Amino acid sequence: MAVSEKTSRRTLLRAGIGAILALPAALNRAGAAPDAKLDISNRFSPRNGRRPRRPQTLYIILHTTEGADGGSLDKVWRLGEAHYFLRTDGSVLRIIDRARIAAHAGRSMWEGRRNIDNCALGIEVVGRHDREIKPAQYAALRQLLAELQSLYRIPDQRVLTHSMVAYGRPNRFHPRDHRGRKRCGMIFARADVRRRLGLDARPGSDQDVEAGRLIVADLQLYRFLFARPAAGAAAASPEPAQLPMESNIVTREWTPWHIAREQYASPNTLYVFPDGKRLRGDQVPDWSRIPEGTRVHVVEGDTEVEQSMEGFREIGVDGDTARALAGDEFDQETTIYFFRDGLIRTGSELRSRLSTRILLDRPPKGTRVLVGYVYGGYVKTSRPPSSIAGIKWNYPSTFYRLPDGRILNGDEIDDAAIPARTLIFYQN
Repeated sequence: MAVSEKTSRRTLLRAGIGAILALPAALNRAGAAPDAKLDISNRFSPRNGRRPRRPQTLYIILHTTEGADGGSLDKVWRLGEAHYFLRTDGSVLRIIDRARIAAHAGRSMWEGRRNIDNCALGIEVVGRHDREIKPAQYAALRQLLAELQSLYRIPDQRVLTHSMVAYGRPNRFHPRDHRGRKRCGMIFARADVRRRLGLDARPGSDQDVEAGRLIVADLQLYRFLFARPAAGAAAASPEPAQLPMESNIVTREWTPWHIAREQYASPNTLYVFPDGKRLRGDQVPDWSRIPEGTRVHVVEGDTEVEQSMEGFREIGVDGDTARALAGDEFDQETTIYFFRDGLIRTGSELRSRLSTRILLDRPPKGTRVLVGYVYGGYVKTSRPPSSIAGIKWNYPSTFYRLPDGRILNGDEIDDAAIPARTLIFYQN
């Protein structure tokens, strides 16, 4: 072969390699450059070391803080309410080790599984449920999701919003367990938002509603979360779903529950009636007579108390009867009543004795109720929590009632210093 031919081939080869190396720059000029390196650092919650390892990982749950970086981060960090916290500048903080349980979803269900915390990762994104996040957050969340989905083999349709999995117990406005307890993270259900996050699929329906395990309480939210493209529309580019209406004014269809959700009867919720009268949620005498035009203002309450009492319902606040709080499970062994005088009994125990049936028929105001729990009995040196509740002994969803009446979560208890006559209750 002639030297000139060799030189020509080398020149062409170098030109080809140069074109390949120059491709990222060309893409950058076209606006399709690869994302910047994910900025992630550790800021582990003081509860991190107490949290148990998660037995399995099936889902990723996306949340919105509904507040600014600072205050939201402080709360999530103190209570260990997420695995990852995504700030507005695109930086990511690790709050709970990804292998451990974070207390982020609360009362939740998906595909028949209750307490999604036990099988899901939680990502808290600074922002609001009805607003798009910042460009830097889109880039960071897209990368974080790709990494976690690859690591745990989680398909796109199992990347869910908190609003999809949260559910509420029966109350004055809804006679059964119901969907719609939270609107948290709902923006991440929108098809165009999911595409920007690299998610090509989303759940098309709610199996728990279809199977009759739950009813729909917020129809607008439900239609938004599970909207399907119109017949004949391109599946790859459906129109963004219209955001559900929001208002703080009571109407015939828009009840105090729609506005304040489970805080409707809270002392931190203020009702301003059309005549100017003002009442706190715990002062409203008759919920059936709230006039249309009443304005409802929800003030941030004690988040630590709210988190620690997540599983409890209260007579006089959430409803006036046992059935109103627990539905058809009101007299079952897995429904537990905590009376103000210190008496604790299951629904089946109250039903079995004539002397206690009156407490089941007309429970006193202030009685607290746990539904779907096992009454584990007393913790003793010869009977440690792990022998009663197994791996759930230090789950955030497990409760300990101390002799002085205080209630602690499983991740708050020191198993080496549990007082005598401490009771344990864990999810069924």
